[in-house]
Amino acid sequence: NSSITVSLGVTDYKSFLGTNCSLHWELLSPNCLASPLGNAAIVETCDKKVVLLKRSGNVGEMPHTIVMPGGHPEPEMVGINTMKDWHCTDSSPTATISTKEQPNATIEHCVAHELWDSMIREVIEETGIPRDVLGRPECIGFTRRVQNYRPDIIFFISCNLTSNHVHQLYADGPEHKSESTELMTMDRLEFVKQVIQDDSIHMPGCHRG
Repeated sequence: NSSITVSLGVTDYKSFLGTNCSLHWELLSPNCLASPLGNAAIVETCDKKVVLLKRSGNVGEMPHTIVMPGGHPEPEMVGINTMKDWHCTDSSPTATISTKEQPNATIEHCVAHELWDSMIREVIEETGIPRDVLGRPECIGFTRRVQNYRPDIIFFISCNLTSNHVHQLYADGPEHKSESTELMTMDRLEFVKQVIQDDSIHMPGCHRG
């Protein structure tokens, strides 16, 4: 069976900061955590380098850490702008909704599309890499952070640019430049070695999946 089933609800950033990102998050029951589904991508350039970002001190979650490009899907993209919208939405898989990109599609189809498309948007917004040089995201699994218990969907995305070109695009200023202070690229095996074996890269949480 090549399909997976993901059950999702709606939360907000304030609830996330007040639960998962609380100093005492581990004292809360998992059922009391907002736990929004995040996303992250291993973006690999055509010269086989992995793209990483150093988060700035201006972000509410995991400042000054090294991360893969990522963020989270947006409920607004499937027509959910408020909690009232969510409570009034027929969430059965065959229910239809109309969005700008998906008119009269089932909510199941729209949510699945947003899970994938949001990953591409996050890479574009955080690195400046244009959509037309990015491959289709390949889902490689789900993880849950040891620190703060946040779940993430993880993708692999190929990039038809060299690492030098990616550095130049970042220097030119991506849309969400304020969220990071530096873009780094490194060989995939070296990346794995520094994260897992040497523990020399300060990445948030340490995912398990």
